[in-house]
Amino acid sequence: MKADSRPHSCGGREQFHGLGSMYCRGAAAVILTYDVNHAQSLLELENRFLGLTDTASADCLFAVVGNKVDLSEEAPGEGGQGGGRDPGQAGGGSGGSKQVQLEDAMAFYKKILKYKMLDEKDVPAAEQMCFETSAKTGKNVDLLFETVFDMVVPVILRQRAQAPPQTVDIASAPPPARTRSGCCS
Repeated sequence: MKADSRPHSCGGREQFHGLGSMYCRGAAAVILTYDVNHAQSLLELENRFLGLTDTASADCLFAVVGNKVDLSEEAPGEGGQGGGRDPGQAGGGSGGSKQVQLEDAMAFYKKILKYKMLDEKDVPAAEQMCFETSAKTGKNVDLLFETVFDMVVPVILRQRAQAPPQTVDIASAPPPARTRSGCCS
């Protein structure tokens, strides 16, 4: 699930917010995305989409993804992803300077676990499920999807093994009763 929650453009999001729970219904994995250059986007993600996770499956995996790291890496004076992480640095501002640190995303991930009443021992660690990516350059996008895929496949296989079969055996079904058809019945 993607939430592009830039503070300066909120037109249209309101009308689609109600559909979010439909997309999460029965989900084995949910990817929550925010803009690393807009602190408000992480706050809105928490406010708007945390409750939507209620319809996901009980053993759903959650990934928290900060996107647009390419913009903060291009900004002059920025050290990229590895430079001085300060979790308290999340404030309002414009794109191009990183405002949300990876530690902020990990704190949000832990809030999700508390909200879902999941024990941190029973789920992947925040370090495994929080990513900083760039959709523009592809940075860490493959890592994100490979990680989620590798973790979600065993969950899906376990769910299928525990669930009743989803197929119908038509060979054992009785034939339908014959009825007269045509214009002179």
